[in-house]
Amino acid sequence: MKLLIISDQPFERALMVPAFAQTEVRSITSTSETSEALTLFKLHEPNVVLIDIRFNQQHAIALCHELRAINPLVGLIILADCPDLRMLGITVGSIPVGSQMILKTVPDVVTLINQAIAGSILAAQSKETFIWAGADDIVNAPQFLSILSGLTDIQIETLRLVGSGLSNAEISRVRFVTEKSVEQIVTKISNYFDVGSNPSKNRRVLLTGEYFKWIGPQRK
Repeated sequence: MKLLIISDQPFERALMVPAFAQTEVRSITSTSETSEALTLFKLHEPNVVLIDIRFNQQHAIALCHELRAINPLVGLIILADCPDLRMLGITVGSIPVGSQMILKTVPDVVTLINQAIAGSILAAQSKETFIWAGADDIVNAPQFLSILSGLTDIQIETLRLVGSGLSNAEISRVRFVTEKSVEQIVTKISNYFDVGSNPSKNRRVLLTGEYFKWIGPQRK
């Protein structure tokens, strides 16, 4: 079994590579660059690719589709900090078929990834829809319930744009709505997270903090 790890987080790669050296995986390569990932993929022909969903400024899904174009049967395991893909501006339909999604915060994530390796290959062959690996144990966890049940698509998208540093005026232009409607949505989001009640604190800074709390630390 050959595994290619793609992540621009050095600490993450440093943990993963030795962890899988103790498993049935016999060949492990890793990279933090898109061009090198494509080169290694063609050179080593891995059975499975493990990739961080926020790799290369959240271009991981596009890269996954490139890899599948080269080898339609490669298994894909996608690591995510957040269970709500809307927070990343990613739609469910954009995830390659047969992908195994894994939440980084689940207990013993390496064991879960190891279990998902064989499943990812079978899922690619059968063209199954993507799944959250270990879903039986985690779909009722607080990480899945709090955001998924409480915020609309529009609110999530607005929070994502606030977290990305856009002003209300800029968001209104992106979403083709009035600035006033954006302000109303931001207020509702603030109330949802209970961050708008203290006038001495910057609401946008607090909302940005909430955003990165869910998707993971800000990256350069």
